[in-house]
This record gives sequence, structure tokens and C-alpha cells, in this order.
Amino acid sequence: MFFMPYRLDANRRGIPFLTLLICLLCSFVYWQQYTADKRYFAEIEKFCLQDLSKREVMWLNRVPMDFAGNRCGVVLESLRDADDGEAEIERMARRVKPIKLFESKQANIAHIEKQLREIYRKFERDVPEHLTSDLAYDPHDLDVVKMVTATFSHGSAMHLAGNLLFFYIFAASVEIVFGALVFLLFITVTTFGTSLAYSYAMAGVDSALPTVGLSGVVMAAVAALAIMMPTVRIRCFFWFIVIFRILRVPALFIALWYIGWDIYEMNQLDNKSLINYVAHVSGAAIGALFGAWYAVFRSKMLKELAL
Repeated sequence: MFFMPYRLDANRRGIPFLTLLICLLCSFVYWQQYTADKRYFAEIEKFCLQDLSKREVMWLNRVPMDFAGNRCGVVLESLRDADDGEAEIERMARRVKPIKLFESKQANIAHIEKQLREIYRKFERDVPEHLTSDLAYDPHDLDVVKMVTATFSHGSAMHLAGNLLFFYIFAASVEIVFGALVFLLFITVTTFGTSLAYSYAMAGVDSALPTVGLSGVVMAAVAALAIMMPTVRIRCFFWFIVIFRILRVPALFIALWYIGWDIYEMNQLDNKSLINYVAHVSGAAIGALFGAWYAVFRSKMLKELAL
């Protein structure tokens, strides 16, 4: 069963300038990512085809990999993405089929490690990291700048489109309720809060991946709107097996559906997903706190807005 919101049934009074600005910012950043990363992968291909000798390529081709694609590029990318490059080289060397030049297995592995280490050193020197990696937030490194850059970066065009659709539907009304200054505070608190929550949740988890995306802020907007105006209707495409409908669903139901699903998935997958469910759930908690404050202390204003 699937709900895809596409429109809020409310008469907004004002223009959500910051919401629109964030949508434009995310789109601009992703365009920079796309063009820079396209050049990056072209550089990898050039490096593998022109900068390495046939002997060096042969060593890379001997490494068994679980991913499809150019073996040279896949191996080098795997080393760059590894938390511990040296440990990954040792692991790869142990998986390579032994050659008959050495009497002992250990000598054979040591020679392969040396070859891989030299090739990777050349790769690190000649091919700079791609832009998305530079912008992503690593939960093991409390980098304040990357908390911000990661929030406004995305992993794919579909990732961007989905986040911006949900963000605009919910955040536009939240901004009008909060006003520009409080909405800016809301975005700032959520940006840092979800990053810190992810770092806390991933403490001691060596396999935790760097993260990008506006999802935490999106879920904060969903939760804030649902707490302040639980009965406001949201038009959704509804799909269940072969049934397609357009439904007008209360904001509270949509929030409970998506937040509940995120909590379920987070517990079921146990850090084995590429989706940062910690950011989703922590963002929803932050949004709910902001929304609750307005629902309690600004209830008269909410009624007057009549969203």
C-alpha cells in the first residue's frame, strides 16, 4: 500500500520564500554534483585505460568483486570508499587467486598487497575525490560544515525529486505559520540535530555509511504540520496492487504512516539499508516538538490562519 502526496488542500496566505529558496538550492547543488561526478567517472576511466600499465590493470582484474562494471574502477572506488583503505587492501589481497612465483601463501599475499598499494597510491594522487563524497556527512566525523552540505546534497535525481516534492507540500505551509526567522531556526536545528542523532546512533558501527539528503528536514516538516493542523487534507495518489485512487487524507494520518514505516524499517534492517532512517525519525521528533509548541502556545494564531 502506497501514498504519494502531491497537493495540500489549504489556502496559503503568503509566499514561502525560504521553502522555494531551499528547493532551488538543492537543485543547484545537485546539478553541480551531477556535472562534477560525471567528469570524475570519466577521469577514472581515463586513469584505468591510459595511466595504468597492462601489468597494473592485470593485478586489479585479479581481484574478485561483488559488483558489476569496469573491474579497475570498481576496485579503486571500493578502496576509496572503505573506512580503512589499508585493511581493505589486505582483504582484497587474500581473495586474489595465488600465483606460482612464491613458495609460501604469505609471501604471495604480501606481493599482491604491495602491487595494490602502489596502484592505489597513484590513483589517490591523480584522481581527486568526487564532489558528492566531499559533500556527504560521515557519522564518525563531527564536521559541522558537512552537516550542512550533506543536507542540501542528494544521491540521485529521483532522490532529489522525491525529497523536494514532499518538502514543498509540507514545508511551504510550515514556513507561513512559523514566519521566516523561526522557519530558518527550524531548518538549522533539524540540520544539525539529525546529523548528531545519526552520529550517536552509529557510534561503534564501523560499516555506517556517509549520508546526503534533505530527508530529515522533510520529515520534520511533515511532523510539524501534522501536529499543528492534524485535520488539514492532503491529496494523495493511492496505490494498492491494482487499485489506483486519488484520496484526500488528513495530515496526521500521512505523518503517522510515513514515520511509523520509517521506525519499522529502521528496526528491521538494523543499519543494513542505504536509507538514513535515523535522520528521518530524529527529524520527525524535532518537527513534532516545534509543532507542539505552536499547537499549545499559538493555537489562536493557527485558527486565524485557517489553513
